[in-house]
Amino acid sequence: MLLPAGPDVDPGALIDLVSHCTAIIATGGGDVDPANYAGSAGSPELLMDVDPWRDTNEFAVVRHAMAQGKRVLGVCRGIQLLAVIDGGTLILDLAEKGFDGHWEEERQYEPVHLVRAEPGSTAAQVLGPVEWVNSIHHQAVADPGQTLRATAWSDDGVIEAIEAPGLLGVQWHPERLANTDPRHLAPFAWVVEQ
Repeated sequence: MLLPAGPDVDPGALIDLVSHCTAIIATGGGDVDPANYAGSAGSPELLMDVDPWRDTNEFAVVRHAMAQGKRVLGVCRGIQLLAVIDGGTLILDLAEKGFDGHWEEERQYEPVHLVRAEPGSTAAQVLGPVEWVNSIHHQAVADPGQTLRATAWSDDGVIEAIEAPGLLGVQWHPERLANTDPRHLAPFAWVVEQ
């Protein structure tokens, strides 16, 4: 089921809906409001599509899912959301910090850079033999938080995956690569394999 976000949506009602789900996918989208995490100093004009209602609703839903032991997959904004919920922080703008080549919107349906995963990690499992992913983000995880840990990185050191038991966040968009390479369906298979 798709969960809505907006000023008229009651987070409590969403939590009731999530109680009937076995897993959650937190999808891509605009930036998580920096007011939600420490160390967010930077240029606010660099933010894209901050949506406080979406933040409120997704924080409630994902926290509830995590507390209930439900499997959670975070994609792009979703990995960032997982990190912030776990007490982590984000890089407010990659280009401002000297990381180039991560905002490749015109090439969003093709692999553009390498990702290396820690052997034996869930990230390595879902990547399998895939080494190249797409990249459509100007923010990234700086600190994964208290219980999540980084398990995949791009060649320039940007965190590309974080995980803990039952939790996985990936910075790329596997759903935009699956039509040309079905191996990119692996993160979605992972989220439902329980």
